[in-house]
Amino acid sequence: MASLTLKLLLAVLPLAGGKKRLAELFRVTAAAFGRQAPDLHGLSRREMLRRYAQFTRAQAEESMSAGSADGIRKKLFDGSRSLARDIRRRLPIRSRADEAAVLRFLYRSLDIDKQVDDQGAVRIRRCFFASHYPPEVCRFMAAMDEGMVAGICGGRLVFSQRLTEGAEACRGLITWPQGTDE
Repeated sequence: MASLTLKLLLAVLPLAGGKKRLAELFRVTAAAFGRQAPDLHGLSRREMLRRYAQFTRAQAEESMSAGSADGIRKKLFDGSRSLARDIRRRLPIRSRADEAAVLRFLYRSLDIDKQVDDQGAVRIRRCFFASHYPPEVCRFMAAMDEGMVAGICGGRLVFSQRLTEGAEACRGLITWPQGTDE
């Protein structure tokens, strides 16, 4: 179970900066693609998410067709991991349960119902992006998820099922580095 301090902190964070965090994610993602993030001023969080989905799909498809997918995926992973490490430094994360709670919180702000248990089992029943991404774009953009998990947990995320491929939920597993709490 996540610590009380962390739970209280996460309870008040949605009130402060949800759109700011999304704009930062947009900036990091655009930089990985070698682009400037579009002007998001005055947009609702939902509209920002829609624009992010459109932008990332177009950029991912362009990267895949240009043959630059591996390099861009590495940049997406690195940018997401850096962003996640910064988030981790600001929070009192002391256990796997805390890491799982932070991941659930971060993904909820993206309209993704991500459930993570203390053993690392991941289940996503609802994902905003599933209706915007074809399967190949979903696999491409998973570099962002992999980087986020690496930055928050120090672990590795591997998906075994995806909503975009017809599964009833995305399923994956986080493997933590040796020596972290059980």
